[in-house]
Formats: sequence, structure tokens, C-alpha cells
Amino acid sequence: MDEKYLVAVVFAAGILVVVCNASCSRSESKARLGEEPKGCYYRKKMRPLNSAWRTKDCLDCTCGSDGSYECCTAYGRPVNYDKERCNFVFDKKECQYKLIPNEDPTKQCESYAMVG
Repeated sequence: MDEKYLVAVVFAAGILVVVCNASCSRSESKARLGEEPKGCYYRKKMRPLNSAWRTKDCLDCTCGSDGSYECCTAYGRPVNYDKERCNFVFDKKECQYKLIPNEDPTKQCESYAMVG
């Protein structure tokens, strides 16, 4: 009976990993109890309440009115493409993956879906 339970848990976790490809992190407010938050403290910098920004690591972040923040990846990852003919390269300036044909790197391959 325990083996069936373990298989079910592993299977469910696998589905969650496949479905939830976007990476997000969240931090609660650093304000003391009873104190109004002045902003969100992110990587040694205070961000204004109710603001949004993009990091150099291609994360889209938001600072809530309660002083908490959330950062999520700003890009999707290509899926359903011809892996033998195409390779994908990350363009950090544009925060996106580009599918490049192996035989002609000046063009782009077609992608049928993006996840993340």
C-alpha cells in the first residue's frame, strides 16, 4: 500500500514540475510589526511600494503595497521544435530565447510553444 502512495506522490510532483515551469520567488515585508512599510528591500536596494522593475538577470519584479515583493522569470523556454535542426540561444539583452538553425545562424527556426 505504501508503494502505491509513493508512486502517486512522485507522479503528482512530476506533473507540477511540467506544468509550473515559470520560476518565481517571493519575500515578505521587512517592516516591523505595527510599522508601515516604506518599500521593498531587494538585493540591498529599497524599491518603492507598488512599483515594478526588471533585473539584469531577466526577472520581472513587483513590490506590493504591504512591502512584500515577487520576482518571476521574464522569458519563456521554447518547446516543440526540431532539436536536430535547431538550437536555442538566450539573448540576455532582450530576455528571450532565440531558436537558431544549425545550418544558418542568421535566421530563426519556428517554435510552436513557449513555457515559463
